[in-house]
Amino acid sequence: MAFIQRTGSDTILRSDQLPAIAIQVDPEFKYVGSTSFILYEVARVEQHHFVVADAERRVVRRLWFQFEGYLENNNKTYNYSGMDTLTLNGFPFLHNTYPMNVEEVHAARPDSDSAHVVDFLKEKGYRLTGDIMSHRMVWLDADLRNELMIIYSETLDATGYRLADITEDGPAASEWADLSQALQERSLASFKIL
Repeated sequence: MAFIQRTGSDTILRSDQLPAIAIQVDPEFKYVGSTSFILYEVARVEQHHFVVADAERRVVRRLWFQFEGYLENNNKTYNYSGMDTLTLNGFPFLHNTYPMNVEEVHAARPDSDSAHVVDFLKEKGYRLTGDIMSHRMVWLDADLRNELMIIYSETLDATGYRLADITEDGPAASEWADLSQALQERSLASFKIL
């Protein structure tokens, strides 16, 4: 469905359908590979992973591209109500930001698509761990049966905060709006839709 094209220092992720798109990734990110699987027996998933890691191979920034579509065995549709709109080179996306703890989410939903990411990166020798913050962008087809999800994430360490600080009841909860805005700016600078 999607494939990687490398030309010089450029890495371009191309898909010929759902959607037909070409995405150029910042050369700072290393392409780790792709994986595909059936999610919860209802959807087909294809993931592509790019990372920036430290000397201990802990992922400090990542780009996760996920092409997903419901199988013929169901009539489900995707619903992302409440998310803001964003247009990137003519492609309409819904988007939001959120902080989370990788281990907590993995333990709560070990069969989820995000757990697959953690496990895949571990197989490749990378550690995605601790508190992170993410910017999620979702493109949907007209039937709401297929999606392209782009998730940019960073470790929370660099901000000087922990997850408990910036959650709704945390002592620095009021800082999340500024952190979120800066995160979105770095996210959108990490790739370009051609």
